[in-house]
Amino acid sequence: MNLLSTSHKVSLGEGHGILTRALYLSPASESGRNLCPSSTAGCRAACLGHSSGFMVFEAHKAARIAKSRMLQHDRDAFIFELKSEITATVRKAKREGLQTAIRLNGSSDIGWENLAPGLFAQFPDVHFYDYTKRHLRMGESLTRRDWPANYRLTFSRSGENDADVEQVLATGGNVAVVFATDAFPETYLGYPVVSGETSDYRYGDPRNVVIGLKARGAAKRDTSGFVVHV
Repeated sequence: MNLLSTSHKVSLGEGHGILTRALYLSPASESGRNLCPSSTAGCRAACLGHSSGFMVFEAHKAARIAKSRMLQHDRDAFIFELKSEITATVRKAKREGLQTAIRLNGSSDIGWENLAPGLFAQFPDVHFYDYTKRHLRMGESLTRRDWPANYRLTFSRSGENDADVEQVLATGGNVAVVFATDAFPETYLGYPVVSGETSDYRYGDPRNVVIGLKARGAAKRDTSGFVVHV
């Protein structure tokens, strides 16, 4: 069982010179332990980690749970395998003349900067990126002096954290907002909206912008406020 994999949107990065691999663990409490501590009912229902593409199939659910439980019960073996797969991805990217990017939270919200702090320094040329709904964690990524230089976070609007959204934007961070369609507004809360649909690669986004994402899967039926209707 490989830990890292890809998806249609992740693979779009190759057209921009980026080879990306993502780690898809169980969202929220799917594995029996909550791996998305700041999730809301709306985002849990709409999560792409279980409601879109191949993620809806039982085999993929079983794989997410197995990987999540491996991390919980045999962390050393998990980190060893993760590093081995990142090394293999770097080699493949070099052969193909591409930049390596790794998304560690493809469907979870784990603080890897604390769980495996040496990971980022071991791969200084790899671009690590993630989304997070954890406001304090996002703030640390913008202010902590020892935050890994090659790990960038994008804050995610949940529909229940608008005050946090405004604070993140005011302090120079980026915020991802899910819109009902891909006809994104030019601005949101007074900040430029940049499409996040051309690829999943968030490391290279300009600073202090809103990343517009199109509702997919169960998010198309959202009534919680998680999805913004313009």
